[in-house]
Amino acid sequence: MEYGRKNPFPATIKEAYSLARDDVKETFHYVIDITGSGLEYKAGDSIGLFPRNDPALVDALLVKLGASGDEVVELKRKGEMSFREALESHLTIHRSNRKFLKPLMTKLPSDDQQGLEQLLADRTALDQYLNVRDYIDILNEYPDVHFTAEEFAQSVGGITPRLYSIASAPGVHPGEVHLTIAVVRYHNFERDRAGLATGFIADRVTVGETRILVFIQPTREFVIPENSSHDVIMVGPGTGIAPFRAFLEQRELDGATGRNWLIFGEWFEKTTFFYEEEFTAWQESGLLARLDTAFSRDQSEKVYVQHRLQQAGAEVWEWLEGGAYFYVCGDKDYMAKDVHQALIDIAREHGGLSEEEADYYVNRTLMKEEKRYLRDVY
Repeated sequence: MEYGRKNPFPATIKEAYSLARDDVKETFHYVIDITGSGLEYKAGDSIGLFPRNDPALVDALLVKLGASGDEVVELKRKGEMSFREALESHLTIHRSNRKFLKPLMTKLPSDDQQGLEQLLADRTALDQYLNVRDYIDILNEYPDVHFTAEEFAQSVGGITPRLYSIASAPGVHPGEVHLTIAVVRYHNFERDRAGLATGFIADRVTVGETRILVFIQPTREFVIPENSSHDVIMVGPGTGIAPFRAFLEQRELDGATGRNWLIFGEWFEKTTFFYEEEFTAWQESGLLARLDTAFSRDQSEKVYVQHRLQQAGAEVWEWLEGGAYFYVCGDKDYMAKDVHQALIDIAREHGGLSEEEADYYVNRTLMKEEKRYLRDVY
């Protein structure tokens, strides 16, 4: 039997341990057992995971809807099932979405409809509204509204798999996939909440027992240079470090002759220096030619990975001019944009390029023509 996204493999987690040495951040290293699955991957690939909803949230939503959970609903491409099964395994209920507001509007008096119409017309306000609410929150705002089980099932989105960058090289860990995952927790409207997938793994998966449905999501571009003599610069703050652990394992296994430079950032050196022992050992062995760190909260003025890049601008430019590949993994909204701008600034300051030339060099030459600037951002 071939496993993939449409037919995920029922794996187990064989090992789990905390990477952070305090309670400020919940970041874990997970080892997923894929023995016998036939699943294959390379450094740079991701694993897809299908999470399930918190049964306590399902129970609370059933109470709010006045449903028993035994009602039969029909889901597109899934067929008929109990409402409880749909809520537990197939429908996204930890956060609301735009789709739900339109059927909700039809159940409201005209004054309330107008308010929702205005919200739907303002994308920024709508995103802010939806990001902090689940369906219980919205139904609490409109206590006179009622949805049947079937109406609700047709009004919300389905669960989609979560993708995580793989933190291991297959030749070093046969039959295993390693992950670096930060648990998302927050508190809204007097209720504690967690991310759908990260809460599922951290709170409801028992090591060696619970089956989790997984598949490999291959990458075509975020890969190690075929020519192992090329140098690589890797920028991976937080859990963005994951693929670079895999890269370094693979480069060591391949006996790559190119130099490796890692720039890692987190909050505190003492408590959130993920994989510190491994990186230190790679420095001592010479696999890591250079390791720069940016621990943003160890001093009054915050220092991030883009600052380390700029401080080492002359060396970065020298490596790039020598044919080095440049990789970034992590947050796309802030970090990746700041690193991108830092690269342009380096090309201008240390390469002697004009603003227009520096922009062209980074956005066209490096990214598209030579494909030496590669990103895995989310």
